[in-house]
Amino acid sequence: MIVRRPFLVTTTLAAAMVVVALVYGVDHGATAASVAAPAPVATPPTPDAAPLPATPAQVVALAPPAPASAAHRPDPYESLAQKVDRLSRSANPVDAFAAYQLVTACVWARDHEGWMAHHILPSDRELLPTTQQACGDIASDQIQSRLRWLERAALAGVHHAASEMLKEGPDGLGISGNSDIDAPENASWKQRVEAALDAGVRTCDSDSLESRVNSYESGLGVAQDRAKALTYWVAYMECRQRQVGGNSAILANGDSVTQRMGTTLSADQIAQAVRDGQRLAHDAQPLPGDP
Repeated sequence: MIVRRPFLVTTTLAAAMVVVALVYGVDHGATAASVAAPAPVATPPTPDAAPLPATPAQVVALAPPAPASAAHRPDPYESLAQKVDRLSRSANPVDAFAAYQLVTACVWARDHEGWMAHHILPSDRELLPTTQQACGDIASDQIQSRLRWLERAALAGVHHAASEMLKEGPDGLGISGNSDIDAPENASWKQRVEAALDAGVRTCDSDSLESRVNSYESGLGVAQDRAKALTYWVAYMECRQRQVGGNSAILANGDSVTQRMGTTLSADQIAQAVRDGQRLAHDAQPLPGDP
């Protein structure tokens, strides 16, 4: 007699299936683990790999250039009035003189327009700017300010400014044979011109030096002093040589002028005047940007 035990068979079969499943899972899990690539492990940077701090020179090199000041940043589309305004507002007296020159060119073209039409050939007039070209949109208040810009430049020693101040006269109408620059009302202006000429001497301005030569040689406005005239002449020659970069035809008569001034001086006075003139020129320094 066969006794059937269905529950025992079922239990035995289930246990066998569990064992097979466990073996299969272990084998395939190990295989998958061996095939899969290991996850990358982040490695902390070593001290040697850290970037070095930038040196001050590198910081300066990498920094964007400083923007130019408004006075030195010309606009390619600026009008004449805008250019004059920009130059006149600059802290640089060389720019102030440039503003004066622009406005003065306008005044000259305006005042001589009729004269040029009758006295200058048409072919030659083409070489000169017309009133419209010279003035553009320059305003009347800029014209009225031009002498103030000139005096500012002259008192700073800008080259050629002192001689322009002298030619303009006290009121900007120029110096003529009838002008009385020694009148009491012009005393303050004369003092400012003298200060401008002294400033020009200190910046090696040939115009200021030449004016001093003429004054002391002829006794114009000062006591005649040939030794001082010779001193300023030597300084003038030295400064001119410096500006032209060597010998020039302009200076070809230097020896004859020196001899003429030295006719009333002793050898010691001449030698001293030459030394003083050379030292004066050596100590004189033009302003930056002044041609």
